[in-house]
This record gives sequence, C-alpha cells and structure tokens, in this order.
Amino acid sequence: MDFSNKENNQQLADYLREQRQNRHLNLEDVADKIGVPIQHLKNIENGNFDRFDTFYLKMYIKKYATYLSLNVEELYQQFYGTQIQKEVEVKIHKQKVQKRNRNLGRVAGLVCAVLVIALGVFYVVDVVKNATPKADNNIVINNPNSSEMVEKDEETPETLEETPTQVPEEKPQQPVTTVSMVSQQSKEVIFEIVTDQTEADLKLDFTAPCWLSLTLGDQSLIPGETYQAGGVFEQKIAGDQFGTLEFNVGDATAVKISVNNQVIDFEPSTPHQYIKINIKTE
Repeated sequence: MDFSNKENNQQLADYLREQRQNRHLNLEDVADKIGVPIQHLKNIENGNFDRFDTFYLKMYIKKYATYLSLNVEELYQQFYGTQIQKEVEVKIHKQKVQKRNRNLGRVAGLVCAVLVIALGVFYVVDVVKNATPKADNNIVINNPNSSEMVEKDEETPETLEETPTQVPEEKPQQPVTTVSMVSQQSKEVIFEIVTDQTEADLKLDFTAPCWLSLTLGDQSLIPGETYQAGGVFEQKIAGDQFGTLEFNVGDATAVKISVNNQVIDFEPSTPHQYIKINIKTE
C-alpha cells in the first residue's frame, strides 16, 4: 500500500490528531513514550506523508496508533479500503496470468519432447535399414569334364552400401546471464544484467520478515508489503518489458534476489537499501 492519495492522507492525519486530543495527550509526551521525534509526529498530524520513506512512515503510524489504542489495520481499511482492494485485485490477476503462462510453457515443453523422441526413432530406423548388406549372387556349378568345381559367370560383387556416418546432434547452447555491479553507495546499489534469453525469471526468497516495494519502469510489481520468513515472490519478465527494476527494501539482509538463477550478491552497508537492476539483452 502507498500513500499517494493526499485526501486520504489528510483524513487519517486529522483522525489521529483528534484521537490524541480526545485523550488529552501532549504531543511531546507521546513522542517520548513511543520513541518517535516530535517533528515526525507533527508532520504526520499535518498530513505531510510525502516527507517520509513509506517503510518508516508505516512504522511511525503503527507506533502512534498503537499508543492511542487504535488498530492500524482497521485504520488503513477505513481510510484506504478502496485502494487496498484494487491492489489486491491487481495482484490476484497477475498471479492468474503467471499460472496460465507456466501451464502453457509446460504443455509446449511436452510437445517438443514428443517431437524430438519421434524424430530420433525415425532416424535410428533409417540408419539400421541402410546398414543391412546385400546377399552374394555368385553361382557355383559342377563342370561335367572335371571333378573340380568351377565358378560360372563370375561377377564382381556389388559394393555394399556404406553405413552413413552418424553425425552427433548439436547440443543447444546454454543460456547465458551475467550480473555486474555498477555502483554502490551507503543506501543505494546499482546492478546491470545482460542475458541472451527472451525473458527473465525474477525470484525473491525471504529469510526473515521484510518490508519491500518493487517497480518495473512505471509498473508497480509490489506496491509495498511485508513478507514473512520463508516467503517467495516470482515474476516472469518478457523481453519487451526489459528495463530497470527498482527495489525499496526495509532489510536487505532478509531477502535473496536472483534473476535467471543468478544471485544478486552484495554486502549492504545499512539494512534499508534502494536497489536498481538494469536488465538488457545481448
């Protein structure tokens, strides 16, 4: 979930401020109790959500709402329910499309395997047939004037057809995907991936709870959500969609990123990282 709707943001901010005032709580006391700077709380109550990274904004709102004895999930549903529903519907639709594409890929692979086996059988039958030698047609008769056996009308035997040399089938060239780091700063790292394949398989494996958002160009693949340990996210990217993947990761040590089974490996200087991966074809 993002906070792009300023009207909803302001409604949530006003609601939080009213709840604090109804409880006769001083903003400075609240800031000390929950460990959030008072200036951050002022920005939240004024609806200035765009001054925060989404990860930290959600963390501050959760601490603030919990202190006010409010359920943060119910707040999001109250003020962003329509937006959340649309995001869920988009996610479900993408999962259905991915599942259908995987099934089509399996069927295509099975058909190709059957064709290869059939061609191999025809080839072996043809080789065996051509390798069978012809019988010798020389005729031997008895000479009436001699007790020796003579060969009549000796003919040069036909040359057996040579067995054609079996040419080994060329093994298909293995796909190549190379990963290189372009730059790394304190909170941002950039990679470049070059592949000769027509599509790229993106996979995220989570080893610990981690909040993450992901975009591909102007398309949002993960609008911003928390994955638990053992969670997996997979996305097949077609060649005409190759571009820049932009990650906003709350804890880069809790997720393993790989493209075409090539692991994006680096040592983050801080847990919160911005990661950019530029995917290109050869």
